[in-house]
Amino acid sequence: MSVVLIATVLTSPSSSAAKIHISFVMMNPGTKSHVGAGQPVSLSLVNRGENQDATTDPNGVVSFDIKALAYILSSRCDVCRGDFPNAQGTQYLISPQADGSMKVLSAADEIMKQDSRGNWIISINLTRKVVGKDPWQLFKNKPAHIQGFEHLYLMTNGNVLIQTRGQQGFEQWWLLAPDASGNYISGTWKQAAQPPKGYNPQNVNGAVLHSGDFIIVGGEQNVNAKGVMEEDSNQIYTYNVQQNKWTFVAPPNNGKGDWTKIGAAPFIELADGRIMVGYNGERNKAGLYAMLFDANTSTWTATGTNKRTSNGEQGYTLLPNDKVLNIWNGNDSADLAGYAEIFDPISGLWAPAARIAYALGHSEIGPALTLPNGKVLAMGATGRNALYDPALDAWSVVPDFPKLKNGLQPVAADNPAAVLPNGNVLVQTTVFVCSTENCFFMSPAIWYEYNVTSNTWVLLSEDPLVPAASTIANGTNMLVLPNGQILVSTQGNVEVYNSTGSPNASWLPKIDSISSKDLSPSKKFSITGKQLSGLTQGTFWGDEQQNATNYPLVRIINNSSHHVFYATTSNFSSTSIAPMAPSTFDFTIGKNFENGPSKMYVVANGISSKPVDVTITGGSKKK
Repeated sequence: MSVVLIATVLTSPSSSAAKIHISFVMMNPGTKSHVGAGQPVSLSLVNRGENQDATTDPNGVVSFDIKALAYILSSRCDVCRGDFPNAQGTQYLISPQADGSMKVLSAADEIMKQDSRGNWIISINLTRKVVGKDPWQLFKNKPAHIQGFEHLYLMTNGNVLIQTRGQQGFEQWWLLAPDASGNYISGTWKQAAQPPKGYNPQNVNGAVLHSGDFIIVGGEQNVNAKGVMEEDSNQIYTYNVQQNKWTFVAPPNNGKGDWTKIGAAPFIELADGRIMVGYNGERNKAGLYAMLFDANTSTWTATGTNKRTSNGEQGYTLLPNDKVLNIWNGNDSADLAGYAEIFDPISGLWAPAARIAYALGHSEIGPALTLPNGKVLAMGATGRNALYDPALDAWSVVPDFPKLKNGLQPVAADNPAAVLPNGNVLVQTTVFVCSTENCFFMSPAIWYEYNVTSNTWVLLSEDPLVPAASTIANGTNMLVLPNGQILVSTQGNVEVYNSTGSPNASWLPKIDSISSKDLSPSKKFSITGKQLSGLTQGTFWGDEQQNATNYPLVRIINNSSHHVFYATTSNFSSTSIAPMAPSTFDFTIGKNFENGPSKMYVVANGISSKPVDVTITGGSKKK
């Protein structure tokens, strides 16, 4: 079922400067008649400078007079959508032709047709239903009053810290705990403590520190205590999940000079636990640089002062050798096209990496994720992609994202991606239309799974959370859950994606020793092993929304009830993603853990170790 718009394009032959009259009739698929008055339709000039908003008249008609330039058409049919009202529909590129007419291209790759009067027919799809063994699952018991889902972070006790946005942009934070079977879609929700009222960041970065606390840094936008949107926040806070408490952290240089703003700067947690935040500005006297935050001393230190390219709209990727890869986000300089750099945490300096034969950036940059095989899949805002081998310092070709039949190019520009337990990559792409001054993210988004073995892109079914036409990749976040599912927040709601297959046995965390196999609450235990933080960061966005999961969790399953519990982990000696990297960490269990023989697993990025037999005492009776 679809909402239909019929476009009529009329041009005046009197002069090249004459405007073009264009009109649409919006049809209701349920009634097979026009939608009547009041449905919003808008046109936005791709090159900025002009936006026209209108509503349909009593006959469902809306008209515009536009220049012979490219526009994006957006619409909404509130009366057509009982399942998801007020959702944006498919967007269309309206582009001028040499003969003065306008061509209409659908971001949903529809086969464009004209009726007997020569009118273009364009449509909006409604939400699809979950059927059979659908890879997508919807949440079963999410409270209806929890809306506006945005950022997702995995805590060291297996809970998910979720940011939601309400009226005036003020946030609320929630903790989602899995149910007794370890499932999150039927888990329990509890409101978490809130940061100070003046910190409500959007497009922000976060990470779990080696201490086990969570840190959140900056924000491209922030709503202050008065409800006013601000740009490039420099506020920083840590969150302790056991104490349910936020603590202020002084920004670099106490928020002065270059650090009056941070925004969505490049961000990464190094293998040694230091947080690296790129100066999100242009060149200065010291060159381009970053700051390193040491949580043990609460101090910031300048580093990487010799970086060649700017930090704006760029990302940092952790490599298996503990170094950091950065890819230039532009395509307008032959001198820098395909340029990449490597940061060495020991020397504190950048060095050129092998160059990509083509540009991946286009004012934005896509995800660049280290895979379990040690290579980096770099996805481009140009639609092109590449694979980096750190061991050889060499790039190889990955196929472009498949073009739509109408020629529009899906890209990964400010889009999320996640490494699946089977080693493949889930990515959400979008059509990204650019002019000389501006770029547009067009809906709907398009889901792909990158098959590492065949080096191909596999088109996936649309997610069932919102109408396919309404999904905008720039507003989506992903998180790898401990059970291997991918938690996805999109358009203010949440769902999970289930992949097929299983991890290679060589990717599993390896437990070498545990301080005691007799576990009880109020005591601290330690684990020593290899590959305990996994072989990848888990998820990646680009310059913002970072929420890596390369740190160990502990899952304990009671042998009798089969109920699942997560301990609270802390004091990571390393979060390196190098193969067989040795490390240690501590953990504690809660009083709610059921007594008796149990199996214990270390989990990283949704991949579990082989079990170790343990016994719980001093906990709770089996339910």
